[in-house]
Amino acid sequence: MDANSITAISATVIAIASLAVSITEARASRRHNFQSVRPLLSLDCLRTDGGLTGIRIQNAGLGPAIIRKATFYLDSEEVGPWEKQAVDPLRGTFAVWPNFTSLRQGKPIPVGRELIILAVESYDPARDDDFWEAVTQRIRVHVQYESIYGNEQLEARFEGSPRHGIESARPIEG
Repeated sequence: MDANSITAISATVIAIASLAVSITEARASRRHNFQSVRPLLSLDCLRTDGGLTGIRIQNAGLGPAIIRKATFYLDSEEVGPWEKQAVDPLRGTFAVWPNFTSLRQGKPIPVGRELIILAVESYDPARDDDFWEAVTQRIRVHVQYESIYGNEQLEARFEGSPRHGIESARPIEG
């Protein structure tokens, strides 16, 4: 083997190693960019005597959350999407008509944003006991969402008050 052959082989090995490093760095950069805009939705209930009481959704992640689907359950039965036509019949059963915000497909929830999706403004325990009972024990909301990349399947659930259920945000299985 002469010097030219050794130089050519060395140059080829260096080029292949450089290509491998570049591919690894590009993948790591994409993974970092993906994580840097990942949303994290949480749903919970809030209650203030004489103040705002109901269900809220918050984006505590690093990027906007795009709603894919929001499903409303009442007494463990699926009612439909978390939209006006599905929720209004329940809203009409309370002493005070609660405020409502829909969670339509494609709706973005910006970083740091909090939306009150169902609430009475001036909670009175005597008047609004049935509303609080519905929020803590009867209403369930399951939200599927994704980041601006659009290829994740994340989920957040509202399962009632902390005493009666849990909230979570996790990837959808399957």
